[in-house]
Amino acid sequence: MAMNIEDTTVRFESVIYEDEITPLRDYLQEKAPEPVAFDFTSCDDVHLGVLQVIMSYKKLYGCEYSFSDENKIYRTVLEGFDTREDHCN
Repeated sequence: MAMNIEDTTVRFESVIYEDEITPLRDYLQEKAPEPVAFDFTSCDDVHLGVLQVIMSYKKLYGCEYSFSDENKIYRTVLEGFDTREDHCN
């Protein structure tokens, strides 16, 4: 599997496909409201649905990210997500 979960850290490796959405969502529902760390240092690409689940968790609870030195699009998306904006209401 490209997604490895250890206590409150989720490590992503290689390419993360849409089949990881449900297991990630289930894990985060169990961990809420604990802060969770997401490690992308060995990740090449992430499906948009996985990013949406992560951003939803960040909107409600605390989380932190670790990235490699390479500039990836998913990194720009995650770092640019402003939890203060509320476009859902």
